[in-house]
Amino acid sequence: MHEERAAHARFLDRYYGASRGFYDVSRRYYLLGRDEVLVSLANERWSALVDVGCGTGRNLEALRRLRPDAAYGGVDASTAMLDVARARCPWAALHHGFAEDAPLDGLVGPPDRVLFSYSLSMIQDPRGAIAHAARSVAPDGEVVVVDFGPLSGVPAVARGAFAAWLRSFHVTPVAPAALEAWGGRVRSSPRGYWLTARFSRAAS
Repeated sequence: MHEERAAHARFLDRYYGASRGFYDVSRRYYLLGRDEVLVSLANERWSALVDVGCGTGRNLEALRRLRPDAAYGGVDASTAMLDVARARCPWAALHHGFAEDAPLDGLVGPPDRVLFSYSLSMIQDPRGAIAHAARSVAPDGEVVVVDFGPLSGVPAVARGAFAAWLRSFHVTPVAPAALEAWGGRVRSSPRGYWLTARFSRAAS
């Protein structure tokens, strides 16, 4: 497992090291639903949030504009992306690590929200990551996911081609049925372009 993680981290650094300068601009066209989730989060009651797979810090920066009173943390397995995030978000507690066991409850105290924004589909053990996050949130806290949907309204040929393209970047979307089986409350967008899921704090 250690070597698998190390290999995955090396891939992330190679890929994001080359693309981090234009990453945010290129992703706005197909990482759909992110901003809707951020606005929804900004209108909820919470005081601390951790973004898992925080990348360039784009989501953290956007949330801080909406909720400057809150405390923010982030986790990412790519040192290349964290370099960008640290320069962009010097006020955030950022940690280099993996979603399955990063100290999510030690960055800003037990967070009220843990966000997975298009990161769950790149995590090697998504179920383990969700379980860890659900154990880490504060009482009455939630884990919030936005990611690629099932593309249920898209022709099968196009759906298969898109899935193959995602796999070439080590991206494997989690099926809605799996998220529901793990305890998530799942909603898909029209035509299934993206989905959201929410998980309550795990019982101790």
